[in-house]
Amino acid sequence: MSGRRCRVLPAGVLLLAAACAGGDAGDGSHAGGDAAPAFTRHQPDLFGADGAQPNAWGDFDNDGDLDLFVGFRGRANRLYRNDGGTFVDVAPELGLADEAETRAAAWGDYDADGDLDLFVGFRLTPGMPNRLYVNPGGPGEWVDVAPSLGIALEGNTRQPSFVDYDGDGDLDFFVAFREQANRLFRNDGGEYVDVTERTGVGDPRRTVGVAWFDYDADGDLDLFVANQNGDEDAFFRNDGNDHFVDVAPELGMNRPDRGDEFGSVGPAVVDHDNDGDLDLFIATYGPDVLWENQGDGTFRDVAPGTVLSGDYHSTTAAWGDYDNDGWADLFVVSYLSDVAEVPDHLFRNLGGSFAVTTPANVLEMGASHGVAWADFDGDGDLDLAVANNHNPDGTHHLYRNELPADVAARAVQVSVVDGEGRWTRPGAEVRVYGASAGDGPRLLGSRLLDTGGGYCSQGAAPVHFGIPSGIETVDVEVTFLLHGERRTERREGVPVGGGAVVEIRTGG
Repeated sequence: MSGRRCRVLPAGVLLLAAACAGGDAGDGSHAGGDAAPAFTRHQPDLFGADGAQPNAWGDFDNDGDLDLFVGFRGRANRLYRNDGGTFVDVAPELGLADEAETRAAAWGDYDADGDLDLFVGFRLTPGMPNRLYVNPGGPGEWVDVAPSLGIALEGNTRQPSFVDYDGDGDLDFFVAFREQANRLFRNDGGEYVDVTERTGVGDPRRTVGVAWFDYDADGDLDLFVANQNGDEDAFFRNDGNDHFVDVAPELGMNRPDRGDEFGSVGPAVVDHDNDGDLDLFIATYGPDVLWENQGDGTFRDVAPGTVLSGDYHSTTAAWGDYDNDGWADLFVVSYLSDVAEVPDHLFRNLGGSFAVTTPANVLEMGASHGVAWADFDGDGDLDLAVANNHNPDGTHHLYRNELPADVAARAVQVSVVDGEGRWTRPGAEVRVYGASAGDGPRLLGSRLLDTGGGYCSQGAAPVHFGIPSGIETVDVEVTFLLHGERRTERREGVPVGGGAVVEIRTGG
C-alpha cells in the first residue's frame, strides 16, 4: 500500500540492557538486525488534536485495513477511517463525535452481525452515560443502543471488554469503574443481563485496567483486575459455573501494603519468553511488574533488577514485535499530573533480556495515556499509535515503522473469527511454529486476541508475529474457548512475507 520509503535513523538513541530473570534466551536469532528503531510521524497535521486518551484499532468498514478510534478530553472524539494508508476523520458524519471527556473505548461485534460495534465510556459527566454504538454496516449514523440494553451507566469509566466469559459463542460485556463497583453483563441472544452479583466480579476497589485470559488452561477466561490508590489487585478465576473466585492473594499477585500514591494501572498480556504460556506485564504508579507464567498456574515477578522495573509512573503498555525478530517488544507510556516531561519507553526484547531503545522523536513525547500497535499500512511491520494528554503539545501521534522492506515483510498476521467470519473470539490464543533448514519445528511465539489494554481500550486487530530469518513457512495454531473447552484449529504451511492477514475460522 505504501511506496518506496527513505529510512530515517533517530539521533541520541538510549541503549541499556539488563538480564531478565527467568527468561529463555532461545537461539537468540534476530531477523530485524541490530539497527536502532526508526519511526516517522504519519499525517501529523491530522493527528494533531490535543487531549487524546484512549485509542483502539479496528476495521469498522470491513475493507481490509485498520481504522483508529481516539477519545479526547476537551474536544470531540475522532474515528480515523483508513483509506489505503491515508486517514480521514469520519466521526462527525457517523454521529460519533462526542465531546464529553472520554476515558474508554472498545470494539466488538456484540450483535454478531459481522461488523464491529463501538463502546465509548466517559468520565463523571452528568447526564452523559456510556454509549454502545451499533454499526449499521453501511452509510448513515450509528445508533446508541446502551439505554435499551441496560448498560447506559454513568461514572468514572475505565476498562471495557467484550469477551465470551461463559463460552456460549457470543460476546458478553465487562466494564470497570474508578469510583464504583465493576459490572459484568451476560449476552443472552443480543440482550444484556447484569450478572455482576451472581458472578462475584463486582470489585468495589478503584479499578483502572483489566485483562482476560485463560491463565489456568481450564477452558474459560479468567479476569485480572488492576486497582489504584493502594488498593490490592485481584485475579478472578472463572470456575466455569457462572462464578469467579479471587485467587490473587493465593498466587501472591495482590500486592498488599501499597501506599495511596501507588497502584496498578494497565495490564498487557503476551508470551514474552516464547515458552508457550502467557505472561502479564503491569504498568504501575511505582515499580512496574512482569508476572512470568511458571507453567503450573503460578506467576513470578521477573522485573526486579532489570530495566523493566523502573519507577516510570506508567499508565499502560502494549506488546509488539516492532523489529520482526521473533520476540515481543514492549512500549510503556507514562504520565504524571501537571508534569510534562515524563518520557515513554520502548523496551526491545533481546530473547531473554530487555534494552531501552526509545527513538529520540518518540522519547520526547511524555505524559501519555493510550498506546496501541498495528500494521496500518499493510507492509508487515507494526506501527505505533500513542495518545498524549498532558505533554506540551498534547497531541495524538501515529508513527510509521521504517524497517527495511525485506525485514518488514518477514511477518505473519492472523485474524481469528468464528465459523461465520465474525469477530467473537477475543481471548483466543495463537501460536506459530516454524523450522529453519536442518532443524525441527519449534515454537516461535504466542499471542492473545485482545481482551483489553492500551489504557482503557480494546482493539480488534489481527495478532502479529515477526519471523526469524531462514524460516519461509510456518504452522499456525489457534486455541479458542467454547463451552468450557480449549479447542484447536491448525493451519500448516503458511508462507512468510508481506502484510497479508491469514484468517482462521473457528467453528462451534
